[in-house]
Amino acid sequence: MPLLVYVGVLALGALAEATVGHRLELGGGRPNVVLLLVVAWGLLRGIEEGALAGLLGGLALDLVSGTPFGLQTILLGWIGGAAALGEATMARGGLGMLFGTAILATVTYHVVLVIALRAFGWDWPGGMRLVNILVPTIFLNCVCVPFAAAFARRIDRSFIGWRRMELE
Repeated sequence: MPLLVYVGVLALGALAEATVGHRLELGGGRPNVVLLLVVAWGLLRGIEEGALAGLLGGLALDLVSGTPFGLQTILLGWIGGAAALGEATMARGGLGMLFGTAILATVTYHVVLVIALRAFGWDWPGGMRLVNILVPTIFLNCVCVPFAAAFARRIDRSFIGWRRMELE
């Protein structure tokens, strides 16, 4: 049940990223709302639900973006599952693990996206252009990831009573 609610949150995040995301731009970068929500859910709920949230969040981004269809779905599905590798959770890892995962996910997301788009025939932005976008995006994602994690945890905890009712 929490994942179904979270899918709605991911869809709203993709819509916000596509419509008002440019207003949040700072120094050439902007926060990746869906990426952060997927990473937070993967860290909170594990590999399976992280990958599923990534697939569904990527699908929402594919529906509103101009990238080749399926690229965001595959990429975010992989990142959502990979965020929970090593059996680490937000409860055990703390802020250091949260920030480290956000930085690694941001770099992986943007580099793989640029390489994949290049394979589809899109223009290469150049190394310095990529760095000029990536560095402010990393900073903004690090600022926003604690809020995404707290939001994911709040949604998960709001359904604890529902899970108890299902088990009885």
